[in-house]
Amino acid sequence: MLDIISMIAFLGIFIGLPILLILIGGSNKTEEEQRLEDEEQMKYLKEYQEKKLNKKSGFRRENEK
Repeated sequence: MLDIISMIAFLGIFIGLPILLILIGGSNKTEEEQRLEDEEQMKYLKEYQEKKLNKKSGFRRENEK
């Protein structure tokens, strides 16, 4: 039983801890990077909404004919 507990602890420390540290450290962005990412997201959302509206208006036009 002690072997199972020690193996779980070993895996948690030597595999889980580095993954956790990578995830925490990977989220550091400069203000410039964050601003550029925000601009890209806003551009994508605007294009997505335009496509969605075009699909709806095209669907309505087909039903009216």
